Amino acid sequence: MGRTSVWVVLIALGVVAVFPPRIEGQQGGTAASQMGRAPTETDIYCAGFFTHRSLGADMTVLGSEDGGFKNEYGDRDFIYLTKGQAAAPGGQYMLVRAAKDTNPRDSFPGQRLMAAQLGTLYAEIARIQVRVVHEGSLTAEILHACEPAVAGDIAIPLTARTAPAFHSPKVVDRFAPSSGKATGMVVLGKEFRQNLGEGHIVYLNLGRTQGAQVGGYVRVFRTALSKERDPFEVATQNYATDIAGQSMGRRLTRAERAALPRTVVGEVLLLSVEDDSSAGIITFSREEINPGDEVEFE
Repeated sequence: MGRTSVWVVLIALGVVAVFPPRIEGQQGGTAASQMGRAPTETDIYCAGFFTHRSLGADMTVLGSEDGGFKNEYGDRDFIYLTKGQAAAPGGQYMLVRAAKDTNPRDSFPGQRLMAAQLGTLYAEIARIQVRVVHEGSLTAEILHACEPAVAGDIAIPLTARTAPAFHSPKVVDRFAPSSGKATGMVVLGKEFRQNLGEGHIVYLNLGRTQGAQVGGYVRVFRTALSKERDPFEVATQNYATDIAGQSMGRRLTRAERAALPRTVVGEVLLLSVEDDSSAGIITFSREEINPGDEVEFE
């Protein structure tokens, strides 16, 4: 709808209902949502991450005191783990689990190869604290579960994270020129989500090597050429240009499409950074964001 005020008038049985226009960038239907929201503790600790590091199985979940009657564990549950080398009462850990997309199709050409180059994707499952160290195992309490923990989840030392400085979304010009800084791509959405908006977690192929820092912001944008990665966009280029001998325009050449302005569609706040990748939360979106969209540092 852009910035144009649009009013929908419904006339039925003599009753007129008037609905206010949708505000550009607004997703929840309230003016407050136009301002975005700061990431929550759950956003920060449950985002997940790509890594090339080897996460050994020194400590893994074995089960719980329920003796097999329960196979998923949540907040305040006590669980048993294999005994880690350096585990001590009071120590805090994060349970993680390798995540795998069961959809065999790429969202954009080369997506799976690009994701593989970033390493292994791990979902962050729960924060736990060791309560008792036994002779051959550990008892720990789940402090906060992002999702149910299960036997086999791996425990790694918890790295304390601070909430990145949050600013109200910069509603930049839709056609803002390039910042001239490093660019990358939205490789995946959390839980392999395809259609993304404000509050959703995304994984980017920008990391420390490219200058990414926790708390940094990137813009999400599209160009006429980047749309060629979207099969739906490609299909729209096959429109008829002649109907019954009547000219209906012409298709643009690739060079002409390359000359078109890019479109800024959103903004992402970086929550965690690895060498070649980062996880961030979408703080503002003008429209749906998808894997394959391009990003650049602000």
